[in-house]
Amino acid sequence: MAYLDPYWERYDRTLARIRAERPTTFAGVKLILDVFSSKSSGDAFFPGGADDTLAHALADAGWSIRFGDGDYVWVATHPETDASLTYVEGDVYMGTLA
Repeated sequence: MAYLDPYWERYDRTLARIRAERPTTFAGVKLILDVFSSKSSGDAFFPGGADDTLAHALADAGWSIRFGDGDYVWVATHPETDASLTYVEGDVYMGTLA
């Protein structure tokens, strides 16, 4: 499946940027995610379903992750800025959704 190689390279590069740049705000995270994909229903988008995930990258970048009912719904909060985002099946929303 060589045709998928560029996709996974962009996927890995996006997560590497999260880890390297360590964004502390939603705007900083969104800036990186928007290079990978345009938004969908949320404010930004990043797919799941791989061994390495946005949740892992954000945790490595210093964000606290709180999972909901599954690994497809979670909230990330930055401990220094109190910035938060909610992830729902790939859609990323600014703030904490109830």
